[in-house]
Amino acid sequence: MTLIRDFAVIFVCLLMGKAIATVLPFAFPASIIGLLLLFALLSSNLVRLEWVQAGGQLILRHMALLFIPVAAGLLSYADVLSKGLGFILLAAVTGLVLILLAVGWLYQRLVS
Repeated sequence: MTLIRDFAVIFVCLLMGKAIATVLPFAFPASIIGLLLLFALLSSNLVRLEWVQAGGQLILRHMALLFIPVAAGLLSYADVLSKGLGFILLAAVTGLVLILLAVGWLYQRLVS
């Protein structure tokens, strides 16, 4: 019974996120809005952690299974990915370096 309650709270937050996303004048992922809404509800103690903990842990435990269809879908684009692999790796490494530099600069600025 607790899992039903946990999933219901998470699902209601997702549905509210979808409703908010349809009202927004710009495109924004509804799932992110739902997660931010759930975070706000948990932070303000309107939703207690016990109401979502068991369901959240179950979802996290099996989250790797949710990525299998995505990985299988990417295999159909293997030829396209192999042609652009250099650009993909360059973008990933450049992004990583820029993020590390920005976080390091921000940390130094906050410490001093």
